[in-house]
Amino acid sequence: MLGVERKYHRRQSLIAVVGLLFAVGLAVRLVVIQGFANDVYASKARHQHTKEVPLAAKRGQILDREGRVLATTLESQSFFVNNISDVDTLRALAVRFSKESGESERALLKRLQGKRSFVWLARQVLDGPEADALPEGVGHVVEMARAYPMGPVGGQLLGYTNVDQAGIEGIERARNLELSGLAGEMSSRVDARGIPIGDLGVVNALPDDGSDLTLTIDSVIQSIAEEEVEAAVAHFKAISGIAVVTNPKTGEILAMANVPTMDPNAFGDYKRWTHRNRGVTDQFEPGSTFKIVAVAGAVEEGLYSGQDSIDCENGRLVVPGGVITDTHPSKWLTVQQVIEESSNVGTIKIARALGAAGLYKYARLFGFGQISGKGLPGEVVGTLKHPGAWSKRSLETIAIGQEVGVTALQVATSFGVIANRGLLVAPQLYRWIDQDGKRIRETRVDTVRRVVSERTAREINKYLEGVVSTGTGSNAAIAGYRVAGKTGTAQRAYDDKPGYDPDRYVASFVGYLPAEDPELLCVVIVDGPQQTHLASQVAAPAFRKIVNRILSLHGTKARHKTSLVQLKPVTKPVPLATHGSAAAIESLVAGDAGSRMPDVVGVPLRQAVAKLTRAGFKVKASGSGLVVKQVPSSGTQVRPGMLARVTCRRNG
Repeated sequence: MLGVERKYHRRQSLIAVVGLLFAVGLAVRLVVIQGFANDVYASKARHQHTKEVPLAAKRGQILDREGRVLATTLESQSFFVNNISDVDTLRALAVRFSKESGESERALLKRLQGKRSFVWLARQVLDGPEADALPEGVGHVVEMARAYPMGPVGGQLLGYTNVDQAGIEGIERARNLELSGLAGEMSSRVDARGIPIGDLGVVNALPDDGSDLTLTIDSVIQSIAEEEVEAAVAHFKAISGIAVVTNPKTGEILAMANVPTMDPNAFGDYKRWTHRNRGVTDQFEPGSTFKIVAVAGAVEEGLYSGQDSIDCENGRLVVPGGVITDTHPSKWLTVQQVIEESSNVGTIKIARALGAAGLYKYARLFGFGQISGKGLPGEVVGTLKHPGAWSKRSLETIAIGQEVGVTALQVATSFGVIANRGLLVAPQLYRWIDQDGKRIRETRVDTVRRVVSERTAREINKYLEGVVSTGTGSNAAIAGYRVAGKTGTAQRAYDDKPGYDPDRYVASFVGYLPAEDPELLCVVIVDGPQQTHLASQVAAPAFRKIVNRILSLHGTKARHKTSLVQLKPVTKPVPLATHGSAAAIESLVAGDAGSRMPDVVGVPLRQAVAKLTRAGFKVKASGSGLVVKQVPSSGTQVRPGMLARVTCRRNG
């Protein structure tokens, strides 16, 4: 018994000691908490009973150059349910909110019947049901929603935001930091379940609203460009189209149209590829519009001048790995006619004189193979390999716009060099930004470098005028204006294998006016036209329609720069070397006694020359292909031995 009693006392003592140690520990812990860690635990308690709510900043507006609103933020409502399990109620909610959510009734009901107790019914509804008309268990909060008042106008350029007002595409993404501003913060007391106690909170920091952004874009010109490109794409059953309109003097982008268009108010309704601003994100082989690089480089280096003749070998030239041909063969063409008639053979021979290093140098100088660096959303570099990576025929193919990838904006910038008398001006998209109550100008003419001399630029400008007046770009001519430009018809490379698709072309035209003092430049690109692939028939007319409509707008500067030629009577014979106007030559021979002028309009050049020579005339021809104009006109009374001038044009 004694042993049992001792055991009992020892156990009692152990329990007493443990109890004492536990009490001492609690006391020490209490002293630490109350005496040394009071602030820490008080802070935790406050945090548990305080909820911080962000105060959203109002996103800045995007405006066009005239102050028209392209993107703005409107107050909206978002609706939710929390802990509703009744099937009939959920079905009724799915029916009622399916339109606002953009989902089908079935899809919305499936979400409502999921495992989550909190489910959004619809976010950022601009015109939803009144709060007091909501059924039991449905709540709502006020949110800000992004809206685009002009719908699809400039949709790809503007981009869009997500439901949290963060920029996802386009300018919305590129300038998200300035547009979104800084959110504020409000604190409110909550109970143990996180439910607010009372309606009032404490504002810790006011939101700093986003800055407004003014673009160089003119929404009216943007609409015109989109409408005319859309019409061209529809007429020729093409895949897509692009137009870029700029002021070549300042580099300001007045329009950047993408067809098919995309409405950022409902971007989810459009195929993903239509969201891109393809004028800067997509590259294509430019074809003949790239020929100004080789020709301008050769003229600048003193290798050729406009009236130098080139043997174009009847439109067939052997190159490494094959043969390159001209659509309309010619034997001899001047350098100017090479551009006017878009001769591949003539351009290649000019490029060979310039050399691989020279061609690459001028391609880079003209802005190819590099981005503008002006914050254009999604802009790509393009493709321009270094000569060290060229094949044996790269010189020839690059010279005529193959084996090189460019964007529509790069084409516009390169032709801006000629329009600007040899100076490369960087493109501009942003005009003003409003920050801290101040309007800060962003657009400043950024002259990047001199590419060619003013003399060379004026020479190439003359060639490009000839393209429109007598060459392949005649369908781009605009009455009363001197227009300079260039057509480009290029095959599309396969997307998934080497080589070119024989059934898919890219038709393009780039031009500017007035040629003597350019203020308006426009690029039109149509991808995959079906009825005809010739740029002269597809892109050039679209250019003319766009520019004609722009010129009709009140206040368009270029409208007041018409250049009408005043013809003076000719009182003495004009020698063959004289480059007088067609009207002047006609006035010289009209009324002279002699035979009648034969009709050669519509006849191939060779046949026309043979016919006129047999009739005793001296012939001065410009261009190649079919005769489209003759001076004197058919039936005019003339004297054999006089000068007859014929203007020819190929259908390409």
